[in-house]
Amino acid sequence: MPDANHPHDYQRSINQYQLSVRLFGPIQLSPELNRRTDRVIKSHSQDRDHFTEITISENRMQGGIVVDYYVKARSRRSAEQVGYVYLSQLCDLLSAVTDCPVQFFQTEEQARGEGGRQHRQPMRNARTVHLEEWSWITGSLVALRRDHPRYLAAASWFRKGLTGDDCLDQFCCFFRVIERLAASYANKSQWKKEEGGVRRAIAQLTDDLFGTNGIPELLANESRIKEATTLRNNISHGNEPITIEMIETASALLYPIQDAAFCVLDCLRKRKLQFDS
Repeated sequence: MPDANHPHDYQRSINQYQLSVRLFGPIQLSPELNRRTDRVIKSHSQDRDHFTEITISENRMQGGIVVDYYVKARSRRSAEQVGYVYLSQLCDLLSAVTDCPVQFFQTEEQARGEGGRQHRQPMRNARTVHLEEWSWITGSLVALRRDHPRYLAAASWFRKGLTGDDCLDQFCCFFRVIERLAASYANKSQWKKEEGGVRRAIAQLTDDLFGTNGIPELLANESRIKEATTLRNNISHGNEPITIEMIETASALLYPIQDAAFCVLDCLRKRKLQFDS
């Protein structure tokens, strides 16, 4: 038991904090999801599950979607740090499920600027988020952290690619999604010891997930996979100087590789990452 007379035994008490954060992106909530509150597992530690109530709703006045949830911490600053990590991972999965760039901002000035930009858009094209998708996101996060960290990391790279502005960085982000998932989920049981490599793993995962039908355009073409792999190595490792031709090649491959990355994330989620509630 702590000694009341010993100053080094003092610790700040743990309190509950409510965080309310606006998300921005070309998404909208289905009617059954708007203003819905769920009790979900937020984290797991020391053989104990930690729950939070989480509410999601649309902010039609200011723009964006509002997420309200609770965090236990020793200070407001700690609550923000813990809460933002949790929210960032939710946004990663939301982007991986919808193929839409979802982001949040830590200052009101940034949020106000993004809200104004969205209101000025001449046409609104929003992807509807459905209840079963949101339930998978909130209900699967802890299991993904524990058992499938590579999938969670791939979702993070995917969102970075969607929210980026530099086509070279975006290209590399989307390639990393495919590369990481192939390394972790391709069926290598029939491989010989000398077999391996990124392209081999990508081809194997493509066969595992898609068979002969519905293969994303880029993954169906071995020469394009080779081209994308070479380009990624040249960009990431600095094998060659950045040229106009390299930028144009990355730009031309950007949508095909984004589509391939999303299809791999989506198919893997639906076939292998459904968890019991």
